[in-house]
Amino acid sequence: MTRLLVVHPDPLVVWDRAAALEHAGYEVETCPGPASTECPVLSDQACPLLDHADALLYDTALGSPQDMGYLVAHLREDYADLPLIMIGANEAVAWADVVGPRRVWRVPSPGTISELTAMIEVALSEQGMAV
Repeated sequence: MTRLLVVHPDPLVVWDRAAALEHAGYEVETCPGPASTECPVLSDQACPLLDHADALLYDTALGSPQDMGYLVAHLREDYADLPLIMIGANEAVAWADVVGPRRVWRVPSPGTISELTAMIEVALSEQGMAV
């Protein structure tokens, strides 16, 4: 079963997304993100939640633009093989690669479950992971 880490600070949003993704057949863990909790990636440390995830769904509305750019850069450096699906269009990640080995996949905000599951499958497939 594919393991997803869903990051969003609003407990109602994350619960709704997690429930819908679990219903779609994914195993889901959640995190409130760096705006709500200390993020180990922002402190140059490994994230135990990411260490067990097959893909990361991250809402770009989280945190400051500086933290977002720093976080995405570190995620692509430290977790290059982990598909990173960004929900929304934050100007802080406009520079992020959309092709190549350190790419990110993007879904318009708020991202329907159909859009999210389709992008998860594309990202996993393009990373050479079983879908």
